[in-house]
Amino acid sequence: MALVFERVVTEGLGDLSYLIGDDSARTAAVIDPQADVEVYVQLARRHKVAITHILQTHVHEDFLSGANELAARLGNATLCSSGEDAAPYGYAHEALRDGDCLTFGSTVLTARHTPGHTPEHMAFLVAEKGHEQSPYAVFTGGSLLISAAGRTDLLGPDQAQALTAAQYRTLYDFYLKLDDGVIIHPTHAHGSPCGASIGDRLSSTIGYERRFNPHLQCRGEAQFRQFALDGLPPKPSYYPRLKESNTAGPPVLHGLPLAPPLPAKEFARRMERGDAVVVDTRHMLAFGGGHVEGALNIGMAAQLPIWAGWMLDPGQPLLLVLESDGALDEVLRLFLRTGFTRFAGYLVGGMTAWDNAGLPVVATAQVTAAQIHDCPGDFALVDVRAPHEWDSGHLPGARHIYLPELPAREGEVPRGKPVVVYCDSGYRASIGASVLQRAGVADVANMPGSMQAWKRAGYPLEGQPGG
Repeated sequence: MALVFERVVTEGLGDLSYLIGDDSARTAAVIDPQADVEVYVQLARRHKVAITHILQTHVHEDFLSGANELAARLGNATLCSSGEDAAPYGYAHEALRDGDCLTFGSTVLTARHTPGHTPEHMAFLVAEKGHEQSPYAVFTGGSLLISAAGRTDLLGPDQAQALTAAQYRTLYDFYLKLDDGVIIHPTHAHGSPCGASIGDRLSSTIGYERRFNPHLQCRGEAQFRQFALDGLPPKPSYYPRLKESNTAGPPVLHGLPLAPPLPAKEFARRMERGDAVVVDTRHMLAFGGGHVEGALNIGMAAQLPIWAGWMLDPGQPLLLVLESDGALDEVLRLFLRTGFTRFAGYLVGGMTAWDNAGLPVVATAQVTAAQIHDCPGDFALVDVRAPHEWDSGHLPGARHIYLPELPAREGEVPRGKPVVVYCDSGYRASIGASVLQRAGVADVANMPGSMQAWKRAGYPLEGQPGG
């Protein structure tokens, strides 16, 4: 017998999912699957196991659940969701109660109700058969995280106090009573907005978290309540939408969404209907060199699902411009992770085909850190980073408008001189610059490299703590 264990890291979203099972029994479970489920099918085949169970620790808000899709893909697996304090689900499932056990050969998973991050939240203790009272690992979902704990405000201020109290009991009365050697496998990892200051390690132990996790150092519930609710990252606007979709059960697509191939002139005619948004997924410098007028630049990168979620309406069809036609599947996979399934088509042959068809092209200027430093009065600077990033220091004279707020606040952008948008690397800044161009701000530029370039050049910052 050998334990089967695989961790699937979804870069950009800050989420982890798992395959765990037993190669002698040839059975396994998948925990918290993402929407692009083929990875779990391939892992199971590699290990020569059957996925018999699909387990969800909670109703996710940060990514589209792949549980329904995987169940349909497999045909004979049992989809399990929490039956404790759960809202009615809109999909076929088996309800798990606190203490329920699932056996995969010599591996036993025990469900434990761990509310706080969400009311229905389940953790899964992992033990060897016959030693169920001595677990060696725990899948913590969104409750206990690395150097952090899952945020408790996602259901709104009316429920935040009760959920924070529940989270305190979950952490102090359940997790801290486990042995120090128990390994922690969370679903939310570094980069997820589901917790503040999540550590960048992918696993930990109860003992390590007991010593170093600030959420476990509080002297009583009152101190924990204040700590847990202070300094949270902004709640993404797409969270309620994904929660609703995941509770109802996302539609089964049997693969990736469809995006029809459109030759350049047909792409242009489709644009003229006015109901679709053009999203250019190329690198910021390629976008800057020339793009379709009105396009938003959300580059093909691991963070695309998050910024598509923030900046786009999933009910509005998307027209895609790609780096190459071969990138289509990966781009669709990224969009699917936050629930985007409506695509009016993609530009066959990309911008080369557009150019060859004699269709109009718009450029976005690129302004370097050195240019801004050498001529500081020549530009109006807009910082689109998150509030905590702004508070850590920013370019002198900059105005702060968090990127998701930019479409509604573009009227606050200074006029009369070239506007330069910056972030940490230039990725978000290029989104922001494209938002402003689309809104009619003519003289706007992106700052490639952004804060990274500024800092590496040794240029001064304003607003640094203690500065």
